[in-house]
Amino acid sequence: MSRRSWPLLVVAILMIAGAACAQTFVYLTTDAGEVLLEMLPEKAPGHVANFLHLGQAGFYQDTAFHRVIPGFMIQGGDPLTKNQNRADDGTGGPEWSDVLAAEDLAALQAVSAMLEHRGYAGLPAQAAVKAEFNDTSHLRGVLSMARSQSPDSGGSQFFICVADAPHIDGKYTAFGRVIMGMDVVDDIVAVDRDRNDNPLQPILITGFTVLEGLDALSDEQRAAREGERTDTVTDDTVGN
Repeated sequence: MSRRSWPLLVVAILMIAGAACAQTFVYLTTDAGEVLLEMLPEKAPGHVANFLHLGQAGFYQDTAFHRVIPGFMIQGGDPLTKNQNRADDGTGGPEWSDVLAAEDLAALQAVSAMLEHRGYAGLPAQAAVKAEFNDTSHLRGVLSMARSQSPDSGGSQFFICVADAPHIDGKYTAFGRVIMGMDVVDDIVAVDRDRNDNPLQPILITGFTVLEGLDALSDEQRAAREGERTDTVTDDTVGN
């Protein structure tokens, strides 16, 4: 990447992260209903910035929840769920073109070509976010980033816990939580699924709206948020 482009990229990332620090929420609409998420940029700023960027760019539109496990979680965010091949569900993620501006993408492609010319493997095809493991416990309602074996392999796939899962704390990056709509999440995890835990009838993400600040929430949503915060404090206290 050119030296001139780096400051612009850094400023853009900081602007997104800065906006997220001012209490950012995501109103996620699905075939099963609506889920309101609160971001946790103080815990995982890179993951929050990545999630918001992809969502606002329309990346998640019409993707399906491809893995639902009662007593554990629901998982979505794979762009390959848009095709008709269920066998590749769960293997997709964002390409560099999904996360970089045209000038930066061209610079990255040039570097990759240079590496391959010199006999190196080049750069991975999919973009990934560096792990930001934190002290947020994977309690019911927590939003976290799915990944493969490498800690730094999270890209776009995320999951929402439907039950407490402390055994994965410190292994996955939690970056948000549900403050309204857990009944919808419960409905999704309960649908009929195949032997790979993929719903037989696809449940799609149909909307991704970012809400900035508490003033963007309705009275009902603010009340639900305060209720969830109280429950979380109580759970943490009991756990200690």
